[in-house]
Amino acid sequence: MATGDNIRRHRKAKGFTQAQLADAVGLTEGAIRHYESGIRAVKPELLEKIAKALGVSEGALKDYGVETSRDLMALLLQLEEGYGLVPSEDGTGLTVDPGAPHAPKLAQSIKTWAEKRAELERGELDGAAYADWKASI
Repeated sequence: MATGDNIRRHRKAKGFTQAQLADAVGLTEGAIRHYESGIRAVKPELLEKIAKALGVSEGALKDYGVETSRDLMALLLQLEEGYGLVPSEDGTGLTVDPGAPHAPKLAQSIKTWAEKRAELERGELDGAAYADWKASI
């Protein structure tokens, strides 16, 4: 999803208008409109301010360029070396090779994700709280 789309989605989830977000980060409403529509690219230092105003991580707003399954596959292959993300033997899932440099942090992050998903499925966490947790990553 494009950065502008992510900004719009999180802005609406927080109940902000474009004008309110603009005020919070010191911009004009037109600037926010241009960022959300993709007319203008968001500079990294501004993305940080927007993320802070929305109460989400910068990563929640970034566009990672994944539009197709081929794009996702290319990204997964890039993650293999440093993070040890590899396909399971049966090809239905992914596993973490503990020998990779960043594998311990990735494994812990995935474990936390699994715990949050389980809370959601058991009804201990509602969809909005789960979405907020994801946006904080």
